[in-house]
Amino acid sequence: MNKIFNLFKRLYNKKIDASGLAIFRVIYGLVLLADVIQLFYFRHLIFDKIPFLIPAEINFGIPLIAWMITIVFIIFGLFTRQATIINYIFSLVFLSTIDTYEYHMYYIYMGVNFMLIFINISKTGSLDSLWLKLKHSNTRVTYNPSSNTSVLNYYILVLIGIAFIYFDSVFYKLASPLWLNGLGVWLPASIPQITHIDSSVILNQKWFMLGMGYLTLFFEAIFIFVFFRKNWRVPLLIIGIGLHLGIILEFPIPRFGLGFIALYLLMVPVSWWSNLKQRLKFKKPRLTFFYDEECPLCNRTKIILGHLDYFNAIEFKGVQTYGFEDERLKSFTKDELLDNIYSITQKNKVLRGVDAYKKSFKYIPLLFPLGLFMSLPGIYHLAKVVYNKIAQNRFVDRCTEENCGFTPPTFPKNNDEMKISKNISLQDIKLYGIILGVVMLCFLQLNSIYNSTLSNNFKEVIGIKNSVFEKSIQTVSSPVWAMSRIMLGIKGHAVFVDSHFKDYNHTIAVVYSNNNNGIWLPITNMDGSLGSWQVGPIWAKWGFRVNSADIDKEQLDQGLRDFTAFWAYKNNVDLKLSKFKILIKHNESPSGWQENFLKNQLAKPWISGGYVEWKDEEFYSHIKDIESL
Repeated sequence: MNKIFNLFKRLYNKKIDASGLAIFRVIYGLVLLADVIQLFYFRHLIFDKIPFLIPAEINFGIPLIAWMITIVFIIFGLFTRQATIINYIFSLVFLSTIDTYEYHMYYIYMGVNFMLIFINISKTGSLDSLWLKLKHSNTRVTYNPSSNTSVLNYYILVLIGIAFIYFDSVFYKLASPLWLNGLGVWLPASIPQITHIDSSVILNQKWFMLGMGYLTLFFEAIFIFVFFRKNWRVPLLIIGIGLHLGIILEFPIPRFGLGFIALYLLMVPVSWWSNLKQRLKFKKPRLTFFYDEECPLCNRTKIILGHLDYFNAIEFKGVQTYGFEDERLKSFTKDELLDNIYSITQKNKVLRGVDAYKKSFKYIPLLFPLGLFMSLPGIYHLAKVVYNKIAQNRFVDRCTEENCGFTPPTFPKNNDEMKISKNISLQDIKLYGIILGVVMLCFLQLNSIYNSTLSNNFKEVIGIKNSVFEKSIQTVSSPVWAMSRIMLGIKGHAVFVDSHFKDYNHTIAVVYSNNNNGIWLPITNMDGSLGSWQVGPIWAKWGFRVNSADIDKEQLDQGLRDFTAFWAYKNNVDLKLSKFKILIKHNESPSGWQENFLKNQLAKPWISGGYVEWKDEEFYSHIKDIESL
């Protein structure tokens, strides 16, 4: 136990630059925001009993908007701790309760969103760190909080968001003939119902595709054991990002690929971020900004602009120290220099007041839109009026030693060394909490693996499957597994295994036929490829629940009812009388690699599968037996 404690203590005390966490926070937040926006757009399809006809008991629009606002707070790092807690609650409400629209990215969101509550993702590059600067600075001293954080913040996110997922997935892939035969990458990318691009040029390279299948299997198997090793980090980073770029290219789950890439950015060596920041900085300032050193408001303005000036485009100088002696400002009296904000461009053009601010904003990425907005006629003049009002009243707040004295600012203290008892510090309590949390997460993940296909096959081999002993274990294992899925997204990751593709030999399209030409619903395109709606959870719903390897007539009818009702409302189609043709394309189920397999499936002809219709907002299905066609 002491060895484990000391290991975690070393990692806890190993401080590295937190820029990687800040970049992860922004990119991961944008990916999550995009998924919530999709939930918002399709909320009536997902949550209504019948889209727009029999609405859900709760209006989910307002909570989803509130969730989006919460994610924006996380992206900007504002009230981050509170925002991550609210974000996790929303995740429980929406993602954990979704059944037929769930897809694997939702499980990653659950685990990562839970961990964000405890991870210090706002240490740098955030509005929270700006608030700390403002809170603990005065006209004499500017507080610069440390931008370093424990390396554990990086390791734990990678462990939960990537390593656990891969390790669990391997226990399904190793029991899958599809993956053991090297077809785990080729086959999903060759099925029209699964992929959204014809990449036959790559798919036709047999040994490359088989090699990619085996590489994926090997990569996922070893990742959890080596990701924290320095010498392995860059190769794992390159392979991992490459594989997930392939997922974005081949499959309609771009946010799954982007979400993993965001997590992989946590493995980028911190020196790379430091070098990148240095390369992005201007060698020489683009603007010199003069401010009144004795004005609290001016100092706060300087701190805010300096915090957001990621490229070091602006050089800040105090008027009293530099401005009075600057030759470029000699035409102004001392009172004039103190009355206004001044800036000087590289071409020695002097800007004053609103013009100085407007120019400064245009050099700061986050404020660039505001700089453009202030340039608009009318807005510019209004800004001048507001600025003059503030400038005329700020002088009552000017602070010198004569009228304010000098009170040293108080800086936040490091509480880790605070003694809880004679031999225990607050850091020790934190470390025991971290160790206990990691151990619990590992236990929950192992419990999930215990229920995997490979584990169940092994239990059959040794003769304990369905035994009294096994059933007694399941009385504990099953409810724990169900709880871990809901709370943390820890579940079986049987991604693209044999059961997904066996006898999955049909594509279904829906065509609105109340006119001569017919309108193809954005579910399936005319060539049999995936329509624009089939992204993320909508793809999972249509491709694996409405339409699947083993068609369930009731599920198919319900899916056609919901999708046609949703489309009709969005396109102002009256459901008092409307008809939708169902077209079927029969595909093959390959047993091994085949050249041009995807092209051949897309070239298959459409045949009639019947039709569905709406009469007086009542749904009627006239679907043929698809499997017998």
